[in-house]
Amino acid sequence: MEKKNVELVDFHVHPLLNVVNEKEFLKEVEKANLDLVVLVALDLDPGFLEDWCVRRKFLEDCLELNICDCLQALDTVRRMLNMGHVDNNVVGKLVKDNPRRFLGIGSVNPCKSLSYVKEKLKEIKKLGLIGVKLIPTLQFFNPLREEKKLKEIFDFCEEHDKIVLYHTGCDPYLWEAPRFSENANPIYLESYVREYKNVKFILAHMGSYSSKYPGIWFREAVELGKKYSNVWFDVSAVPYLLLEKNYTEIIHREIGWDRILFGSDYPVVYNSSISSLISYLEKYSYLSEKDFCKVMGLNAVRLLGL
Repeated sequence: MEKKNVELVDFHVHPLLNVVNEKEFLKEVEKANLDLVVLVALDLDPGFLEDWCVRRKFLEDCLELNICDCLQALDTVRRMLNMGHVDNNVVGKLVKDNPRRFLGIGSVNPCKSLSYVKEKLKEIKKLGLIGVKLIPTLQFFNPLREEKKLKEIFDFCEEHDKIVLYHTGCDPYLWEAPRFSENANPIYLESYVREYKNVKFILAHMGSYSSKYPGIWFREAVELGKKYSNVWFDVSAVPYLLLEKNYTEIIHREIGWDRILFGSDYPVVYNSSISSLISYLEKYSYLSEKDFCKVMGLNAVRLLGL
């Protein structure tokens, strides 16, 4: 992307064109007056649940949570994974068609074979995407058990100067239960963050994504950020981190605002537009004007080298 005056950046947007058609999607971006949008792919596969061992564990976890109709829950999860999947090529095309406004982050599913992971990384490089999105909840992987494939991904990011956007916290539906989302606790990333000091790891949702347990792993995310300067954060789906003093004071005191990025998570957050979110933050955020400008765009500019 050519250098230009960039002040307002949304670092976390999902082009779910089966939820919001492309015309509406582009209209929403225009309405929000965004200078730059980072589009995020999601490599999800409902077929993973056809593996007998995976399906059995899933059903056992449902029973432990006293879910009455486990098979219905399984079908709902399949539909969610189908709906949430965003191919790297979809992101690549949107970026190609709107190069002045969009950048793209690809996605790789570490639950697939090592050869699959390698092919997806080649695809990301070919499409010119700026990073890799990993989501342990919806991709059903444990960061420690998939060490070989994650190191393949992080080696690629280090060699080609790509960002890692890593989901932390819960997710909607069954993943609101920590039993289903525990793999997205930031503590599991520490060995990788320590080893790959030249790779920028963005902890999406700052460990805090949960409607039942807001801020569920906020403390763990902060501790990781305190120890490692290559750890960044986005506040997509958790704007309260900029609105509530108990969070803003901790961030200000223990990390500072130089590695915090604005993200809307549009259109995942129900009944919320990007423009209304930005207006609300402008009105009610506790941040100083200087720090607010950093979060809303200047940090992203520095991270991306624009």
